[in-house]
Amino acid sequence: MKTNLSPLLFIPIFIAIAFVSVLSAQEQSREPGIMSANFYLQSRGEVYFRIKLKSKADIHNLTKIISIDKTDNNFVYAYANNKQFTNFSKLNLNYEILPPPSSLKQLKMSKSLKDVYNWDTYPTYEQYINMMYEFESNYPGLCKVYNIGTSVEGRDILFVKISDNTQIKEAEPGFLYSSTMHGNETTGYILMLRYINYLLSNYDVAHRIKYLIDNIELWINPLSNPDGTYSGGDSTVNGATRFNANNIDLNRNFPDPEDGLHPDGENWQPETVAMMNFMEERNFVLSANFHTGSEVVNYPWDTWKKLHADDDWYKYISHQYADTAQAYSPAGYLNGFDDGITNGYAWYSINGGRQDYVNYYLHSREVTIELSNTNIPDGADLPAYWEYNYRSFVNYMEQCLYGINGIVTDSISGKPLPAKIKVLTHDFDSSFIYSDSINGNYYRLIYQGTYDLKFSAPGYYTKTIYGVQAINRQSTHLDVKLVPIIKYLNVYNRPNPFKNSTDIIIELPEDAFVQIKVFDITGKQVSDIVNKYFNKGSNTVTFDASQLNSGVYIYRVEINNFIINKKMLNVK
Repeated sequence: MKTNLSPLLFIPIFIAIAFVSVLSAQEQSREPGIMSANFYLQSRGEVYFRIKLKSKADIHNLTKIISIDKTDNNFVYAYANNKQFTNFSKLNLNYEILPPPSSLKQLKMSKSLKDVYNWDTYPTYEQYINMMYEFESNYPGLCKVYNIGTSVEGRDILFVKISDNTQIKEAEPGFLYSSTMHGNETTGYILMLRYINYLLSNYDVAHRIKYLIDNIELWINPLSNPDGTYSGGDSTVNGATRFNANNIDLNRNFPDPEDGLHPDGENWQPETVAMMNFMEERNFVLSANFHTGSEVVNYPWDTWKKLHADDDWYKYISHQYADTAQAYSPAGYLNGFDDGITNGYAWYSINGGRQDYVNYYLHSREVTIELSNTNIPDGADLPAYWEYNYRSFVNYMEQCLYGINGIVTDSISGKPLPAKIKVLTHDFDSSFIYSDSINGNYYRLIYQGTYDLKFSAPGYYTKTIYGVQAINRQSTHLDVKLVPIIKYLNVYNRPNPFKNSTDIIIELPEDAFVQIKVFDITGKQVSDIVNKYFNKGSNTVTFDASQLNSGVYIYRVEINNFIINKKMLNVK
């Protein structure tokens, strides 16, 4: 584990350094600021500071150098590790070193696992692990714990799966909540633990909760960066850091649509790799990532100015989350920005964020929800944040059941297909989706309207369905069967032209059921030649046309619902 000064020793030191920082700014001397920055960099691996902007446009340059936490009027609050702060210093901007938010108070820790269930204290790392497995043991039919990997310092990254069938992947939408990838942003950590308990304990009590668990495959990860949260040791969240144990910001460490696979110039961290592997193995329909530092629902994109193809839908669901929270909270909560929501880039751009990775690379849908202005609130404040948000948690999760959905299958075998679903004249920047490779189910979340959908899969004929109507907060069910392309299939007749009879030859790549019918030039059926299974290889059927007049005829060969039409000429 990291070696750190005791959190109790931080307080007087932080006050002194804060005072030195203010003097530094007043005297416009950079040396004391550098000294205090070095203290934090050496003791914590990161430094917290603020910069006064000359122009808001400067944010888009700063974000590529340092890790911005939030903005407030003309100030940017940010974190930096040693390399980042060195690069930032070259800009010769005025800045003020600030005490880390996790050092400004002594947070109450739970005395026992039972104490955690009061939801007004923070668990130790051991209590957290025990609580996750206690959920599984108390609700074995509904909850299963998955360890998807370990952090830099060997702490577990845990998910719970909540479902009426935890052992298999059902034809249901996958949904994900995760929190606290910045280790010192702990509101979502406790609220997600409480949400797990809320869902499980209400399954047999509340009809709506039962319906959601029965129809959604729900995954929850309360703590994505355990090393940061427990930087001060397993027994306390006091002294928590934003970065992981390698002093890397995990929410700048993902592949980025604009800035490539390693936008921060760092290797993917163990926590990042574990999360990417986990998410890539599952076709999540909808997810959200919880942070703190502001109070707002942040929707894509973060990395560039252009809007997401589903910008209207994102605004709609983000407002639904914010509106519900506002209805159950004091005036002022989650009502800043655009009435509680913001486009990420319009706030400030970042590269390497998980939200854009999920939307662009995984073709899924994700928002970032900032739950509290305070990074690491007092435990006594956590029940209030729960009251403000838990109904919105349920509402947001329910969104994955709406839109256009169904199952894509092979038209012959009925086998589920992993198909690409693209909304014509609508999708761009990777906003198309894929059906699930195991069950073939798909969920195209979209704002209400009428759309044309194109379904495609390798080895199958593309199918376009026109005029599909979507209605907000309703489900439009659309199952689709794709016809396989039969390769190396050859159908012909000889002789052609012919007199009275001809041989129809069918060369098959595999055994198949074959139907052959003959039609005259007007489309009237004149013969039903064969309906039977043929073996792989060359098969010959003789067509007797002695009773038919001279003229052009069309023979139609149907093989496993695949149809071929050919012309032949009878000459007498």
